[in-house]
Amino acid sequence: MELFHRENSSNLVVINFIRVFFVGLFIFELLNFLKILQFNLEYTWLGLVITSAVSFAILEITAYKYKKIKGYQLHWLMWLIVVAGLSLDAAGDFFHLYGKFMWWDQLVHFFVSAVVCFTLFIVINAFWIDKFKFSLLFSAGRLKLSLFLAATTTLSLSALYEIEEYSEDVLLQTNRLGPGADTANDLFFNLTGVLATGLFILIYYSLTRKREVFE
Repeated sequence: MELFHRENSSNLVVINFIRVFFVGLFIFELLNFLKILQFNLEYTWLGLVITSAVSFAILEITAYKYKKIKGYQLHWLMWLIVVAGLSLDAAGDFFHLYGKFMWWDQLVHFFVSAVVCFTLFIVINAFWIDKFKFSLLFSAGRLKLSLFLAATTTLSLSALYEIEEYSEDVLLQTNRLGPGADTANDLFFNLTGVLATGLFILIYYSLTRKREVFE
């Protein structure tokens, strides 16, 4: 079974469309942050600008390295799930969904953490894990180590994101943290997103015996 295929004629077209979307979203957010545009927002434009810029940079670097090492483009579905996570967060701010629906914040934290963990797994498994030379890397050991590193890194980044929210509130007098239990709730759904990704990858491995999701 092949969940993803290598190169196809429409792959680059979809990727370039997503690139245009990324750039357009970033410019829109930046113009609002600079107060050239005056759209109302649930939280802060700074948070959205940072999130968009970092997500786009990481995805472009990953795609470049992947192309260089593997010889073909990172699959368009990888781009799509990243932009989907970013869009959920942006939509929550644009349309005030965070304030209207309590579950929206939980959905975003779950989905984004799952996407980040999956992306890190691809990066580690494709570029970095071969530097290890010991028995843990044979058969399923390589997959499990890659998944462990992706999961722990995702949870660390989740904690840093919550610290960034706190710092922004302290320095700029915003209200990104929300009520007292919000941080714990965010971290819980970050963890469930990571666990969901881990379960998906392990099931995929058990069905295909392939340590790399992208073929």
